[in-house]
Amino acid sequence: MTAPVLFGTGSAEAAPLSGGVRRLTLHNINTNERFDGVYWADGHYKPDALRKLDVLLRDHRAKQVCRYDPRLFDLLARVHQSVGSDDPFEVICGYRSRRTNAMARRRSRGVAKESYHTRGMAIDIRLPDTQLRAISETARAMEAGGVGFYPRSGFVHLDVGPVRSW
Repeated sequence: MTAPVLFGTGSAEAAPLSGGVRRLTLHNINTNERFDGVYWADGHYKPDALRKLDVLLRDHRAKQVCRYDPRLFDLLARVHQSVGSDDPFEVICGYRSRRTNAMARRRSRGVAKESYHTRGMAIDIRLPDTQLRAISETARAMEAGGVGFYPRSGFVHLDVGPVRSW
């Protein structure tokens, strides 16, 4: 799968990632699974790496995998590079099936009915060596989608939908 190289959807285009490869390191805290690898090189997304990321970010409750929008991986890589972290992203939530999303809505007022999590366009993350506020502010400045700051819950929501923040 070769997708266009997109670095942002907002009015201010963010600086591109440095180097000829794009790498991510993720740890799903719910399944204890990890991804540490290159997902883009030689001008193309790597299909095997994208499949592994899709599986890592699956709805582990419903055992469903969703094909993720690779722009989210670009956003994560840019945020990681910009904040200068040495730690992997800890994934709190990736894909949510509609059923899992409905269950989450019953438990919390902050869950959107048409969540970008159900479209493979959102992720809730943290970096152990970086303050949540720094992650949130860095992502907001990139104007590449939605950024939600949840300090009490201990994560930042990132998505590649319309530019907005809360």
